Amino acid sequence: MRVFFGIEPDQPTALAIDDWRERQFSAAARPVPLANLHLTLAFGGELPLAAIDELCDRVDAWLSDEPPGAAQLLLDQTGFWPGNGIYWLGPSHWPDALDRQAGKLRQLLASAGARRDRQRFQPHITLFRRCEQAPPLPAQPPAIALQQREISLYESQRQREGVAYHVVAAWPLPQR
Repeated sequence: MRVFFGIEPDQPTALAIDDWRERQFSAAARPVPLANLHLTLAFGGELPLAAIDELCDRVDAWLSDEPPGAAQLLLDQTGFWPGNGIYWLGPSHWPDALDRQAGKLRQLLASAGARRDRQRFQPHITLFRRCEQAPPLPAQPPAIALQQREISLYESQRQREGVAYHVVAAWPLPQR
């Protein structure tokens, strides 16, 4: 299974992101479907099913010992990664606790056999894929609140229409 950890926005937030994106950009590239919007915390890549079960057990143990509080984020900036043609939406600032969550999730993924991700953590929601160049700056800067309710483990499945993401497991977080 190809997996990653992320934050799933609630329906009103996902709709707000989609509405903002449609008002700002005509046809920048291939938009990520509404159902696939998520904020990436840690990417794991391919893992066998047995490793997924072990990973879920390790997340259970971590969260029962030291549950992190849920993050509140303001999605207020966009960015472009030319290497993979991704245009994204994310927070310009985020709590240190979110960095610690992402670091712990990366550690748990590596202990389950995933490749180590050494890139700097940048919480983001992919808006468009396969951009030839960065879309023009939005006329209206983003300002969308995202409340983390849980940590979700997603499976990425290639389909004829593109990629679909499915939540494999989710762990609620205490709201502070």
